[in-house]
Formats: sequence, structure tokens, C-alpha cells
Amino acid sequence: MMPAKFLAAMIGVLPLPGAPRYAGSSKAVISSALADVDRYLKAGADVIVLENSHDIPYIKPPLDPLGIALMKRIAKEARKRFDGPIGIQMLEAANESALEIACEADLDFLRVEGYVFAHIGGAGLIEGCAGRLMRKRAELGCGNVKIFCDVKKKHCSHALTADLDITDVVKQAEFFFVDGVVVTGPRTGESPELKELRRVKESARVLVVVGSGMTPQNISRYMPWADGFVVGSVLREDGRFLGRLDPRRLRTFVSAFQEARDHEWHT
Repeated sequence: MMPAKFLAAMIGVLPLPGAPRYAGSSKAVISSALADVDRYLKAGADVIVLENSHDIPYIKPPLDPLGIALMKRIAKEARKRFDGPIGIQMLEAANESALEIACEADLDFLRVEGYVFAHIGGAGLIEGCAGRLMRKRAELGCGNVKIFCDVKKKHCSHALTADLDITDVVKQAEFFFVDGVVVTGPRTGESPELKELRRVKESARVLVVVGSGMTPQNISRYMPWADGFVVGSVLREDGRFLGRLDPRRLRTFVSAFQEARDHEWHT
């Protein structure tokens, strides 16, 4: 069960085996990820999300088996330390790999790209995966793992579906049994259009999550129109996507988030 108006803090896992910048030490990758888990736990995050953020440039699956194995180790250790919901995303669109990790590590949800329809990502054509993914979930006996999918995903071209409004994509995802949808700005660190988010929230029958661009300055404006918020860059040094977690920025954002949430609950 996801808590109401949840704060999901994203852990950008250091480069995994197979990625161009993997430094050769699995121990260092694990240590860095778990240090962030501990910091988020202490700060009061409701949810954490594991992501292979540093594996740039991303590739479509199959991913390196050693990288997947290391992510499983991290996920299992994170599960031991964090009692709240834990999600995972494996870039780029390695959704079945993410599902296998989630099932084995007893995680709670996936953040999925390319769930319905198709788009062009940095690694090329990303086709809809809902049918395969749901069959894989049934095969693994992991029906408890929820699926949250990006709609009109950031960093992508959506010319293929230019005739579809974002609410059309949401309806198709709901038709294919999604548990939640993620709305973002055009790229990391940029917030979604508030009018568009409102239209999604007013039409969706599932959870609506904001997946980019939240700051201490704007979180109160977005709070009424989403059920949860995934944050990452704003918590890091200089607000950089791949920067180190900054304890000061983390405290500042969590304080602003909790204030905005408390205000929403009492109005």
C-alpha cells in the first residue's frame, strides 16, 4: 500500500558492470547505494526508488547479466534496511529485468517506460511492453509488484503518437491494468505543465505520480494534483542528475514537502 501524498526518493546507483563508466568495484557501488538508503530513511522519505542512473549512455535490453546480478544484491540489502515501499527502474526500458529483480528482492513496484504505444528514446525505438510484462509477472507469481508507467515520457520523441493526448495514453495504460501513471516535464529536472497534470489527475482512475522537476519552491503548487512525487536531482549537489546526495538540499526539500503535504491534508 502506497502512503497518501508520498515522497519517493530516487537512488542513482553508480555504474554497474557492463556500463562504460563502471569502476570495477561492486563493493563501492553497493556501499554508495546503501548509504543513500540510510540517509533517506533518516530524512523521512516514504518510498525509495532504485535506478541505474549512471549507466549512461543507456541501452535497450538485454543488459549485462553481471549488472543485473549486482542490482539484485543492492535491492535485497535495501529491502533489509527500509520497511517502506521500494521501487525500481532499469534503463533503458529494461522492464522485464526490473521485474525479475523486484520479484527476487521482494520490492513493491516498477517504474516502467514504454508500457503502452511506442516512442523514440535515446537508444532508439521503444515499443509497448504491457502484454509481455504482465505475462511475465504472472509467470513469476509476483502479482503484488505494482506497475507505475511513464506517460509521454521525458527525454523522448513522441511524434509516433502525436495524435494522442496524454489522457489517451493514460486511458490505454489503465485498460492494460496499470496501477499508476507518472507525469514528467520534457527532461530531467524540469517540471510538468501544471495544466496537463491537472487534466491527468481529473481523468485518471489510478495513482498519479509526478516524476520530475519538483523543488522546495514549487512543491506546494503541485501537491493537490498528484498522489506521489519521485525526486532525485533536487536532492543532489547543485541539483545535478548524477551529483552526490547533498544532506542540506535533502533536508530543505523534505521540510518543504512535509509542510506542503500537511497544508494539503488540513485544507
